[in-house]
Amino acid sequence: MSAALIYLRVSTEEQAERGYSIAAQREECRAKAQELGATEITEFVDEGVSGSILERPALVAALEKLKAGGIRWFICLDTSRLSRSVAHQLLLIDEIKKAGAELIFVNSKFTDSPEDRFHLTVLSAVDEYERARTRLRSLIGKRAKAKSGKLTHSPGLYGYEFDKETDTLHIFEEEAKIIRLMYQWFTSEEDASPYEIARRLNAMGIPSPKGKRWAKQTVKRILANSAYAGTLYIRRYDTKDVKFNKYKPPAERVSRKERPAEEWIPISVPAIVDKQTWEAAQKRFENSRRRWRSCSTYPYLLSGLMRCGKCGTTMHGNLVTSKGKKRAYYVCTAKSPGIPGRERCKSQYLNAPELEEVVWERVSGWLTNPERLREELHAAFPDETAKALEIELITIEKELVQVSKERSRVATVFQKGLIPEDEMEQRLREIKERWEYLSRRREQILMELSRHDLAAQEMERLEELAAQVGDILEALSLEEKKRLVNLLIEEITVTGKRIDIKAKIPETIPENIGILETANSFYGRHDAACGRPPLSGGC
Repeated sequence: MSAALIYLRVSTEEQAERGYSIAAQREECRAKAQELGATEITEFVDEGVSGSILERPALVAALEKLKAGGIRWFICLDTSRLSRSVAHQLLLIDEIKKAGAELIFVNSKFTDSPEDRFHLTVLSAVDEYERARTRLRSLIGKRAKAKSGKLTHSPGLYGYEFDKETDTLHIFEEEAKIIRLMYQWFTSEEDASPYEIARRLNAMGIPSPKGKRWAKQTVKRILANSAYAGTLYIRRYDTKDVKFNKYKPPAERVSRKERPAEEWIPISVPAIVDKQTWEAAQKRFENSRRRWRSCSTYPYLLSGLMRCGKCGTTMHGNLVTSKGKKRAYYVCTAKSPGIPGRERCKSQYLNAPELEEVVWERVSGWLTNPERLREELHAAFPDETAKALEIELITIEKELVQVSKERSRVATVFQKGLIPEDEMEQRLREIKERWEYLSRRREQILMELSRHDLAAQEMERLEELAAQVGDILEALSLEEKKRLVNLLIEEITVTGKRIDIKAKIPETIPENIGILETANSFYGRHDAACGRPPLSGGC
């Protein structure tokens, strides 16, 4: 067997460094493979990927190739090409060893002895330190450059071109004309909302910054960006490692975060619109937000309880303006605004007042007839369900005992030297995950069973509550109705004209839920604005 696998890697920030280019690595690694006598060379390249990431596409493919067998040498230029992390390096060394291959670093000797592993750890620590120091120097240099009025990179702004020679922006007049038109519409026409502006631009056949159709959010970003009035802020967002998210598992991905305003660095750029026009646009945004806040929105009674029977997605309230009037609906989230990657739901908009009347009639029926409430609650949690949960709980308790024993066995096997440290850590991680899942499920079952016991113990109090509230249902405020609805309903599913209302067993029944006290004093309340009882004629 004389096959060699060579692994090459360069990250974006290293592409200009001497000796780190893919071509330079390839030349030295191939020369080493030929020196070793390799008759077959397979090459794997990760270009533009940080060494701090373990799950790099080409590295993962190289390890799969190793596991398939037939590879004698795994060749890398140096330790930093393999990984920037000490822990990752040791893990990869063990994987290569398990596959029966020999790890070769062109620029250093490695025999996988305890001494070499220690030496590798020291080198990796030094490498991590040097990388951190280089990053700090780069950061200081970029901040100094920015404060001198120069850009550290192209911001990719619509309406501008970036000059690499001078690190400055120049107005791209063809796009600047579109931006001025957008500002003119927005500041002078009442009906020119960002949505309307996007619609106009699309109708005119003008491509968006990405060459596609305009969207409302794209228009809003342009109208709110101070760069178009002459001030561009850089270092506004912390985007460290965001570009590497595609190589990371979901749990390890990072998001872009806005830095404190005092850390932003302003840079003067050529203005496309004057300061007065830009400020007028911001004032209109603020006035729109103020009007929206002051506008009375529809008080949805069933918020958080609605689910679409067609696709299973939650439903939310939506105000629709038609012929100058606002109408309230419940709509499936998969229909409006829609869910990326999923076909839009074909369910209908549901008239909110009509639906709420049906649901409140059902709740009123429970509260005026306690026996119906008993039947609904019992149907929500029958005795058979409790028995099934008790059986599952016994099984989980046994599994937890076994997991504890398995943890002790792994520790014992490691102490005897039968498995390496990384394998022990992997097994313990898996055991921990299993323990946590079983523990969570155990708590869920105990909670469900306690709710079942609660239903049996508190049914009389619920019926007593229903009997008292049943006499004053018409006097309850919206908030009081909401409390009752959320206390007694688990979920409402609507499929076409069918409405399924699932009663729930409350997790707790408070001594005073704040409904009776408020409702009983309803006729004694005084309106603060009028200074007289609300039933005396109103304000």
